[in-house]
Amino acid sequence: MTPISIYTRFLLVIFANALIFVTLPTPLVLAINIYFCSFQVIVGRIRKGQAWLLVCLVFALGASLAMVFPENLPGHYLLFLFVGVGRILPLVLVAAFMMGTTKVSELVYLLRKIHAPQWLVIPISVLFRFFPTVRHDYAQIRRAMKFRGIAVTTGDMVRHPMRTMEYIYVPLLNNATNVASDLTSAALTRGIGDPGPKTSIQRIAFTGLDALMCALGLVLMGCGAYVAMFQA
Repeated sequence: MTPISIYTRFLLVIFANALIFVTLPTPLVLAINIYFCSFQVIVGRIRKGQAWLLVCLVFALGASLAMVFPENLPGHYLLFLFVGVGRILPLVLVAAFMMGTTKVSELVYLLRKIHAPQWLVIPISVLFRFFPTVRHDYAQIRRAMKFRGIAVTTGDMVRHPMRTMEYIYVPLLNNATNVASDLTSAALTRGIGDPGPKTSIQRIAFTGLDALMCALGLVLMGCGAYVAMFQA
């Protein structure tokens, strides 16, 4: 059982999506992003957490620089990159945490608990298995092409885009279609579409750590809501 329950992760998803609709000062955005990065450290993915923290610091510094040069062309580029793109950074942080640490069985358990409809449960369960499978297939294709001397480095992929498209991305897209079909069939075969009562062997517990992190998240949400209303 992971230290962070699926209920806390569900709160993170709601929190990250709510941030899209508000404009907050850079220090508060940085604090919220650090809060999201801390979950990577809690579950033992320390290097991932450090890497994402570095990304957050770069975006915070870039957003501050964009405010220094608001009226010239470089300032507009900085504003778009670090403020515009930075608005979706919390979503990226939460998505990276969810995709890297959440089991499909835990996610399905949560969706059942909140009485999500079948048309939502099945696609999400397939989606969470789809991306890791495609990523593994991409690595396999890259290794096979390197053995043949094609797209050995990232620079080779950039210098020869047509060859990259032909030998890597076209096979990957063809394989992705088959993967999606196979995963859907596997999920239906395991009875995910059965309307009867469901059971789960997952131990889902809301611990003191979950309560602490949720309380901290609610405090940050409250600060964000207060600042948004005050700015309005």
